[in-house]
Amino acid sequence: MICFASLSVLTGIIYPVTVTVISQAVFPYQSNGSQITVTLKDGTKKTYGSELIGQNYENPIYLFGRVNLGSPSNLSPASDEYKALLAKRVQERKEKLSKIGYEESGIPLELLTSSGSGVDPHISPETAYFQVPVIVKARNQASGYKDDSQSYLTQDNVKAIIDKYTEGRFLGLFGEKRVNVLLVNLSLDGEL
Repeated sequence: MICFASLSVLTGIIYPVTVTVISQAVFPYQSNGSQITVTLKDGTKKTYGSELIGQNYENPIYLFGRVNLGSPSNLSPASDEYKALLAKRVQERKEKLSKIGYEESGIPLELLTSSGSGVDPHISPETAYFQVPVIVKARNQASGYKDDSQSYLTQDNVKAIIDKYTEGRFLGLFGEKRVNVLLVNLSLDGEL
């Protein structure tokens, strides 16, 4: 009984409190969910989401990320049910993207499928650059510019923003370069 009570206090109170205090002191941004908070022009602060969780964007003025399912699937990738569900989702996404100006045959696979977690906030730089012409056209049309000669936003402007929010390989060795979609979209809106 004493052993049970001691372990309960140690693992139920002392350990969690110690870890929480240390994480808040050493890594406060990360331990609070890597929330992106922006100070607006009127002085108020607005939280847009986590830097670590992908957001859904449906408007062509924004950079699209991977399909965000909200959670991974429990279906086996080898099952017929999963394959049918995947084929249906890919076709729906292709149709949605082609309606807003993307050429259906050239859409990168990253824009059609989700990541393993289902909430990945990143895409590759190549997939981000693929979207630049549609973003520029949509933003210029939304601002009232009808032709490219008068546009307020150029492809070079958008590429510079993408480059700014492109993260390198971890320790220069692991993984691939990646672009944080939320940070790019906030920057496109002038929030960052």
